[in-house]
Amino acid sequence: MADNVDEANQLAELHLASELTKAKAILPPLTGRCFYCESPTVERFCDADCRDDYERLQRSVLMRKRG
Repeated sequence: MADNVDEANQLAELHLASELTKAKAILPPLTGRCFYCESPTVERFCDADCRDDYERLQRSVLMRKRG
């Protein structure tokens, strides 16, 4: 049985996922450069490391705004 802390964590995760979805929906158009390191690429990110670092940065910005 879930306690109050578990339920609060689940709600926080849902909220964060929702905010990340909104943030991803408003990504700027492709520019030929990686959004994180600005290396030339045909995708938004040149590799998974840059994508992960960018998403981690976005999460930290959202967490600071929340609180």
